[in-house]
Amino acid sequence: MPDAAAEPGTAAARDAAEEKSALSHPAVEPDSTAGYGDHPDQVIDFYVPRGGTGPGEAAPVVVVLHGGSWRAPYDRRHISPFAGFLARRGFAVASVEYRRGAQGAAAQGTGGDPVAGRWPDTFDDVAAALDALPELVRQHLPRADARRVVLTGHSAGGHL
Repeated sequence: MPDAAAEPGTAAARDAAEEKSALSHPAVEPDSTAGYGDHPDQVIDFYVPRGGTGPGEAAPVVVVLHGGSWRAPYDRRHISPFAGFLARRGFAVASVEYRRGAQGAAAQGTGGDPVAGRWPDTFDDVAAALDALPELVRQHLPRADARRVVLTGHSAGGHL
């Protein structure tokens, strides 16, 4: 029997292509990580700005929300190359993790499809992260201006 992932146009082939694309760039390690809640997924990775600002000038903060269809395998590591890119261009970066769909047997919905999302947990997590952000920026990004913030997201992160 042929491998379903090798059959063009199938859901398995689309999933395999998506995973290959999402994982094609090596992860960029953050400068620090801090929690904004009690759940293990309630963390923010911080990337210190590396250039772009003059001496004594505070960098703006870019809050990054990763995509991944709210599915558990796709976390903030997949957007870390983008976070590193922004930091190298002088932006302070806060990459927010949030609770996503369940893993393993609990992740299977009807028809064997993975369960995505954890409404309202995902939304609540982003709100809690933004509430905690000013203090965490002061602690982890001392060269950043927590009053100059832009929020960006990819896919599910853009929706949030």
